[in-house]
Amino acid sequence: MKFKYLALSVCTAALMSCNSDKPVAADPTLKDILGNKFLVGVAINSEQAAGRDTSAVNVVRRHFNSIVAENCMKSEVIHPEEDRYDFSLADEFVKFGEDNGMFIIGHCLVWHSQLSPWFCVDAEGKNVSSEVLKERLKSHIHTIVGRYKGRIKGWDVVNEAIEGDGSYRKSKFYEILGEEYIPLAFQYAHEVDPEAELYYNDYGMHEPGRRDAVVRMINSLKEKGLRIDAIGMQGHMGLDYPSIGEYETSLLAFASTGAKVMITEWDMSALPTVNRGANIADKVAFEKALNPYPEALPDSVSNLWNARMKSFMELFIKHSDVITRVTGWGVSDGDSWKNDWPVPGRREYPLLFDRNYQPKPFLKEILEPKKAVFDEFTYTVAPKDTDKATDQVTTPGTLNPVLPGCYPDPSICRVGNDYYMVNSSFAFYPGVPIWHSTDLTNWEQLGYVLNRPSQLPMYDGLRISGGIYAPDIKYNPHNGLFYLITTAVDGGGNFFVTTDDPKKGVWSDPTFLPEVGGIDPGFLFDEDGKAYIVNNDGPAGKPEYDGHRAIWIHEFDWKNGCTVGKQKMIIDGGVDKIRHPIWIEGPHLYHINGTYYLMAAEGGTGPNHSEVIFTAASPFGPFKPCAINPILTQRGLPADRPNPVTCVGHADLVETSDGDWYAVFLGVRPYRNGHDVMGRETFMLPVTWKENQPIILPEGDVITYTADRSYGPAPLWTANGLAKEAFFIRTSLVSCYDINSKGQLEMTASSTDLNQKHQPAAIGRWINNWTFTAQTGLDFVPQQPKDFAGIICFHDDNCYIRFGKTLDKDGNPVMLLETYSHGRLCNQANSPLTRTDGKVYLKVEGDNAVNYTFSYSTSPKGNWTQVGEPVSADLISTQTAGGFTGTMVGIYATGNYQN
Repeated sequence: MKFKYLALSVCTAALMSCNSDKPVAADPTLKDILGNKFLVGVAINSEQAAGRDTSAVNVVRRHFNSIVAENCMKSEVIHPEEDRYDFSLADEFVKFGEDNGMFIIGHCLVWHSQLSPWFCVDAEGKNVSSEVLKERLKSHIHTIVGRYKGRIKGWDVVNEAIEGDGSYRKSKFYEILGEEYIPLAFQYAHEVDPEAELYYNDYGMHEPGRRDAVVRMINSLKEKGLRIDAIGMQGHMGLDYPSIGEYETSLLAFASTGAKVMITEWDMSALPTVNRGANIADKVAFEKALNPYPEALPDSVSNLWNARMKSFMELFIKHSDVITRVTGWGVSDGDSWKNDWPVPGRREYPLLFDRNYQPKPFLKEILEPKKAVFDEFTYTVAPKDTDKATDQVTTPGTLNPVLPGCYPDPSICRVGNDYYMVNSSFAFYPGVPIWHSTDLTNWEQLGYVLNRPSQLPMYDGLRISGGIYAPDIKYNPHNGLFYLITTAVDGGGNFFVTTDDPKKGVWSDPTFLPEVGGIDPGFLFDEDGKAYIVNNDGPAGKPEYDGHRAIWIHEFDWKNGCTVGKQKMIIDGGVDKIRHPIWIEGPHLYHINGTYYLMAAEGGTGPNHSEVIFTAASPFGPFKPCAINPILTQRGLPADRPNPVTCVGHADLVETSDGDWYAVFLGVRPYRNGHDVMGRETFMLPVTWKENQPIILPEGDVITYTADRSYGPAPLWTANGLAKEAFFIRTSLVSCYDINSKGQLEMTASSTDLNQKHQPAAIGRWINNWTFTAQTGLDFVPQQPKDFAGIICFHDDNCYIRFGKTLDKDGNPVMLLETYSHGRLCNQANSPLTRTDGKVYLKVEGDNAVNYTFSYSTSPKGNWTQVGEPVSADLISTQTAGGFTGTMVGIYATGNYQN
């Protein structure tokens, strides 16, 4: 199982000092750890530049390798009168940078705010002519840049020239010179110091209007032969804006122009949002409700703030190939311009260091990471002796489920003798597991289709049962490409990716199809070279009842990767609209022997789930229900039947080279009172044809399954990397692990816990049987009671079990077992350890009663000590927790980085 997530290893060095390209000091600093990725900058004020604020100066010298002037180079300070410059403060700033070997940034040459009152007007207060302003602009830039030529390495040439809607800001510069003032400013700066880097800087850069306008401006400057080296994305953020996805979209858009990107004024408000802008003139009256934390942030707000700051720092590290500088806008919370703005009297907490100049917890996580080292983690299902023969079955459709574990919504295609199958992956990363077989019975996981973060940016806040739904895989014989189309349900919508060979494991970045609404899109590449997309969406007009949905069709231009023409509704409601059928979804369109067959799920994905089918002479219909419907269901069967399979539906068909037909579909194996822990699994049955239509299973027939099939021991990783079935909770921006030369997995304990809807340090696989054993060895030294590392059984952020090593409230080492349901701690048990250090071995076992037993040993061959009573799997079942997923079992580590 030699599968390495290359995308996840890109940024590992930044947060794991053991991998750094540079030697790290015993007491590491930000520039030690991140300096090989980008410049680590800070804005300093005049007191700090002069050395009088000694506490701040010590932090700046210790942690940063770049400085920018906060105010001393703005027009009103450095050029207060037309014939007078005041360089006293700017000279101190530059000298401070030179004395400390720092990359010095000048801020800023042209800005409408904090502009000297005389700059754009005559003695009577009227706007000067364009020629006069050009001369003043040139003289201003030449004088300042010329004074510091070769000393200041980069300049914010123009600041905040674009509005959020993409229009130019109606500043005095724009009123007199129009948009010409921007290229003139860059021209003048380059004339004086050809070696200095030149930047454009603005706030709200995640907004599409401003983003697109800045991209146009960059390209326009380049077309004029002018130099622009980087775009400064001011990082003025709040707890509710921007989203990581929005910010990343802009970051990549700017990088696509060939310019570098700088995060120039990073801070994040921890207070209620009043104004998302950065115009210092915008103020509002004081209200007590707008200053809710006059003394300190409560833990809940502090945790949220640190989690968001951590996620953005990881985003910057992820894109360190295009980001050259990250600059905090102030040294400590006490220095922030956001104190008293936009609400006078308000106390803010937006910066990397607190008012005591101590690093915030997310920084401590970078500076002093806590490590948990795991020995091999193995997952095993040991069969009963009577069931061993089932492993030798070779007839397709007789060994079920064909993909045990949470592998729902299967789609299948065949090319030659190769079959490929894919499944939904929800909010887990990588996304869309892909399988290969040559006989429809033995399936090997090739890995995942969406195995790069650029393909699957599922970040903070995404619900576990959100993310990727119902992928469809098809082969286009007209261009030799495989297509996979799917839905990013909680953001992004429908998109497709392509590859020329699924075995290579490299698929394209997504092409989104905003004109295709709803969910569950599927392709048909027709015999005549045309192609179509069918999808679930709302009906034309207002829905007539709850669950009233429709199937639509678009023609797809595969040569240009887009839809053409208008969409058309081809199924309204389902087989018999009079009966109010619900949730017609998961459509697949086939062209078989001159007839178009549209197959879809109906009835919702619960016990009333079914599969139905329609025919037409044209892909655009009209489609009529076949004589026999449904063609697959288990509804209406006795609830007390032995070994039930329920919820079957969401099927796809495939034809063998011999002309036989098979269907793959999802099903659920409940173990008690409707509870299931493996989620929706993939089943397969042969298809029969009757009255010119396919039938997967006659209504009333019972589906059976094969239990306790042997599996493993399967390692979650080897020395060569993670196993092909391994996955993470949401998309990791920065890797949380490394595999050392001994084959051990070294995990950095994240401050993100399992219940925070972020990206915890957790790696796992699906449970695929009720009886199983998962175990590992752990070397971890907890330092505080909230430091924890061990094994998890995870359904979602609110329902999970964790078992591992930690400290109790008195600081004593213990093995702790905790169960959580709907966000609440349900049960807790612990067993004391004699020492904090030393390796422990952990094990979780599932039994036929579907209870989980957790135990540990201090010796690899010693006796196991059970902690607490066996835990009923009901706690993390779909029946209890809701959602669509099964149970992830794996490893996890979290740390307390609070001051």
